[in-house]
Amino acid sequence: MFKIFMQKNILAIIGIFSSIYLLFTMPQAVKTGVTNGLELCVYTIIPSLFPFMVLSGFIIKSDVLSPIYKTLSPVTRFLLKQPDSAIAVVIMGLIGGFPVGAKMTATLFENGRLTRNQAQRLCMFCVNGGPAFIITAVGVNMLGSNRAGVIIFISLCISSIILGIISSFFDDKSEIKTTNKTYGQKPLLALSASVSDNINATLSICAWMVIFSALTECIQQIKFSENVYMSICAILEVTNGCFQIAGKMPLEIITAVIGFGGICVHCQIYSFIKETGLKYIRFFTGRIINGGLSAVICHIMLKFFPVESSTAVQNVEQIIPLSVSYPAIFMIMIMCVIMIFDIDNKRRIC
Repeated sequence: MFKIFMQKNILAIIGIFSSIYLLFTMPQAVKTGVTNGLELCVYTIIPSLFPFMVLSGFIIKSDVLSPIYKTLSPVTRFLLKQPDSAIAVVIMGLIGGFPVGAKMTATLFENGRLTRNQAQRLCMFCVNGGPAFIITAVGVNMLGSNRAGVIIFISLCISSIILGIISSFFDDKSEIKTTNKTYGQKPLLALSASVSDNINATLSICAWMVIFSALTECIQQIKFSENVYMSICAILEVTNGCFQIAGKMPLEIITAVIGFGGICVHCQIYSFIKETGLKYIRFFTGRIINGGLSAVICHIMLKFFPVESSTAVQNVEQIIPLSVSYPAIFMIMIMCVIMIFDIDNKRRIC
């Protein structure tokens, strides 16, 4: 009995004792890591991610884009074997940042607008870094090249779409398909519900960022070789991983690291993919495939659009303020306009 218990919980037990060891032997490193993680959350994660998560929730709950869903239905139905509403998940998953696509998928599945199989297949390819992170933070600030950021972003988008097409071959035709019925709430109610729903999700994501920031800082104190340390950072956390390897590794490797996403991102969205019933090992495998495929696409693109390699990695403090998502600000302005018109129409009716 004890042996079975140990086999099932060995990783958790190792994690507990390792955490205790680090807390007592490296308190200053833990403190520094937590501080850096909190700064990253305040200056980057919350300003860029939270608006996108609120926007994605608003789109689903209000159904304001349902006419667009129908227009693009050939893409979702015949290419991806997904219902019309999935197009919002695909688009926001590509431009909204890592957790947005998974969060939208979980919400649609919870509302009965996706079958289990459809939700699981969406989670396999709708988890991507946003353009603010890839083009601005990685491309401009870390690599010193806007073109490099654009090539990485396009490579990742193409890889995700290809992965989505491949996943369509695993469509479960025995499931009862969803209908095209709209489920829209009134705009103000949808916005209010979206803000409430995404506060806890954003706090959870920030908590994981702080934990992994502290872990990375502790690992830095251990005397690993540079290559080993860079590899560990790339596997654990995508932002610090890209920062460590920028200018030292080929662009294809950086693309693969972002395509994989890092264990920190996996932990952030684990609860969302779990709601769909998707096994983590399948998600993990999908991330590896996405990383490798995006690296191959990046290599091909570099043949036609070469990028001069830059070894000058800029200071991390310069990266943080520039990681704010300007598309998110624009979309929030659009939401404000929608709210104003909604309030104005209500006043006229009264």
